[in-house]
Amino acid sequence: MSAIIARDLAKAYRRYHKPIDSLKELIFRRQYHEQFWALKGASFTCEPGEVLGIVGDNGAGKSSLLKLLAGTMQPTQGELIINGRVSAILELGSGFHPDFTGLENIHLGCAMLGLSAEKIAAKVDAIIDFSELADFIHQPVKTYSSGMFVRLAFSVVTSVDPDILVVDEALSVGDQHFQKKSMDRMMSFKEQGKALVFCSHNLYHVKELCQRVIWLDKGIIQAQGDSGEVIDQYNDHVRMQNRVSVAKPVQAEMVEKVDKSQLTAYLIEAVLLGAKKAEDGFVIYQTGDAFRVKVLAHKQSSLTIDDVHIGIIIKRNDGVQCFGVSTILDDVSLFTSANKNDLGVVYEIPELSLLSGLYSLEVWLIDTTSAHVYDSMQSCCEFKVRQSGTEVGVAYLEHQWSAPV
Repeated sequence: MSAIIARDLAKAYRRYHKPIDSLKELIFRRQYHEQFWALKGASFTCEPGEVLGIVGDNGAGKSSLLKLLAGTMQPTQGELIINGRVSAILELGSGFHPDFTGLENIHLGCAMLGLSAEKIAAKVDAIIDFSELADFIHQPVKTYSSGMFVRLAFSVVTSVDPDILVVDEALSVGDQHFQKKSMDRMMSFKEQGKALVFCSHNLYHVKELCQRVIWLDKGIIQAQGDSGEVIDQYNDHVRMQNRVSVAKPVQAEMVEKVDKSQLTAYLIEAVLLGAKKAEDGFVIYQTGDAFRVKVLAHKQSSLTIDDVHIGIIIKRNDGVQCFGVSTILDDVSLFTSANKNDLGVVYEIPELSLLSGLYSLEVWLIDTTSAHVYDSMQSCCEFKVRQSGTEVGVAYLEHQWSAPV
């Protein structure tokens, strides 16, 4: 039996232009609000023993979804089935009274989670011990730092032995020592067959901890499935948003046909060779695959072959230039066909070291000085790279580990 089943889950809020509009709506029985859908049509499951990740930009609907799972809000539409006791640590300040001491808030929090007075009394010492708040437990929580508050909140919500644990980004404010303790406790819950829903902007943690991930954007699930694949898609999306100025990628075969007969030399095409296409239509490589691209060009008879060269730059979709090289730098001449003015070359990388991302090529037709550009193709031959591991960065670098001398 699934721990969580969501079917077409949706949450709408009323958005008023002026604070008084809510009062006017109550008095005059007329609508003065706009309906804002923070979550729309979300369907998913979470199984016992599974860690389900939630990622997305700020305002994507993550907090609304977590509140629905925690039971602090009810859905506007759809069905949500929860099988088991739920504990949740959401935004700082939720569920605790600032004027109460830490000890008083332990009793309050456990009571709200359904524990009897006898069970609360039996757990108090363990909660205080895990939180490591010591004498501060007798101070009002309004005097706590954010890290101390998280220690108390996490200690309380995990003390009730929940079947489902919902954890928001709040853990990121704790110190490294307590983050480690918290992660160990969450992994212990997982090993006991309990379900975890983990929301964080730290994509490395999400990729490492979660088997499956949901990516939310503007209240809609954009993708869900294997954590590695969904995180890679989300990273592509983030990099596209963060790019400073990147030309719109176009496939070489789609480049607008223009009259280049007046150019001294010009590019004819750039084509990826032996490439596979994914279901979404993108050419896709795995880190370590062979990468080959064919570039064809034409020159006028007045130019010698030695004065025409090709440069290629691999660029990620956020504008980062990952690697660039030219036939000049490698002291390679272009190859000619039966028509001595038709030139070409195949550029090959035996083992592509790039890590997951969305990439394209810049192809340049240049002279022997590299200063004069005859022609160019910007952001052509778009392709994706996916990796099997969880390494981070732009490229995989060969390495080894050894004992210190």
